[in-house]
Amino acid sequence: MLDRGNAKSTVLTRKQVRPGHYLTCQSFDHIEQRPYWDISYPDKHAVDARTPEDMIQGVRERMLDAIKIRLRADVPVGIYLSGGIDSSVIAGMVTHLVKEQGISMGSANATDRVSCFSIAFDEESGFDESAIANRTAEWLGVRYIKKHMNEEELAKRFEDATWHCEHHNPDFNFVGKYALSEVPQEVGFKVVLTGEGADENFAGYPLYLPDYLREHDFSWDKHNTLPESERENQLDLAEKAAVDYYTSVGADVSNRGPSVARRMLNDITTVSSMAAFQLDIFAPWAACYGKCDPQVTIANNADGRVRNLITDSWHPLHSAQYVWSKGHLANIFLTCLGDRTEMAHSIEARTPFLDHKLTEYVNHLPPSAKLRWEPEAKTFTEKWVLREASKPFITKELYERKKHPYSAPTTWPEGGPLNKLLDKLISEENIKQLGFVDWERCKGLTAKAFGKNGDPMAMRYAIVVAEWVILGQRFGVATAKKPEGW
Repeated sequence: MLDRGNAKSTVLTRKQVRPGHYLTCQSFDHIEQRPYWDISYPDKHAVDARTPEDMIQGVRERMLDAIKIRLRADVPVGIYLSGGIDSSVIAGMVTHLVKEQGISMGSANATDRVSCFSIAFDEESGFDESAIANRTAEWLGVRYIKKHMNEEELAKRFEDATWHCEHHNPDFNFVGKYALSEVPQEVGFKVVLTGEGADENFAGYPLYLPDYLREHDFSWDKHNTLPESERENQLDLAEKAAVDYYTSVGADVSNRGPSVARRMLNDITTVSSMAAFQLDIFAPWAACYGKCDPQVTIANNADGRVRNLITDSWHPLHSAQYVWSKGHLANIFLTCLGDRTEMAHSIEARTPFLDHKLTEYVNHLPPSAKLRWEPEAKTFTEKWVLREASKPFITKELYERKKHPYSAPTTWPEGGPLNKLLDKLISEENIKQLGFVDWERCKGLTAKAFGKNGDPMAMRYAIVVAEWVILGQRFGVATAKKPEGW
């Protein structure tokens, strides 16, 4: 914002400029552009003299402050509670603040119980975490409200959820989040606290492990429990585990070898994981536009200044966190798994883990404080410093539990509500109306996708194509035409 009357720039708040964006300032009769704020990390060669106890206490204090700030509201505030540590520590800390410090949950009465919301999938699906969430709620003594989501309920919401998200997603996770946002609305809540950002900042995703192991963490040698010989061995195991995982979920693993993008980003494989789900179902004439490398597109999202830091200064784990946060966190997790599905039901979601003071503190912790090698168990503890900081506020079960990402079930029966819905959407007429998709490559997708032995990649293809059909119809998108002379 400019004060043109005296040619002086005014200070912009974080709400006015998004992280990483540039602001234009006018001062002394010239205009300049400079970054307002961006994610940053310490130099990997600088020694961090803090003890583990210092860091644990630092995280705990900032987490409590971040949550306390987000409980301010003129309406009641609730919490999304799953079976994971992220939402559970929020629920635990909120309960502590309410009981021990008399902090109000927005406009709720001090005597009202803390209210938590979740959804439950069919128990046999292997994706239902509601039992763990229920045990957490009982341990904390909070009010717990959940909605059961079976296949029929997901099918009912698929088209509306797609329309609200306005872009495709290769699974049904966003439909579950859309349904979850109905729960607080139905009981009169407008604001909820959520756990987004914890995995990004505290290195909770399994895909980060190979990049953590790519280099030794010299910044915290005094407290680093991972010897160099073990690091090299674990790197090989982590790389193989990543290939096995992505193969099992129908992703492309051919992109995990050497590449231009990996050279640009100090050899991290997180960029390969981000580009693992590529579709090859376009009409033949689309080839006239050329084929781009999605990994290079992601790498180019980091400007020259950042790529120099990635190459020369940052530990590969921090480079991976930067690339993921500026890509998938901003464009998927905070949109289709966040704001768009929540605002579809007029719910404001607040994210304590993305508090800027907490984020900057955690970003400047050593990699080994986030991913911790346990020598006796011969395994890694992800989000170690968060786990230790939250220990007084969560159950032993959650403290010891390994990361399990939020996800909807991936295997669905033949002839069920979802199978029938996708069969209806993926018709020859609908595909030809899109214009840019090849019908020959779409025929038989649902037959391959559904059933006990359903192909996970076929399921992803089917979901995405069905979403394109929905978006084309609801937004009145004209049929794509091949260029003249093709």
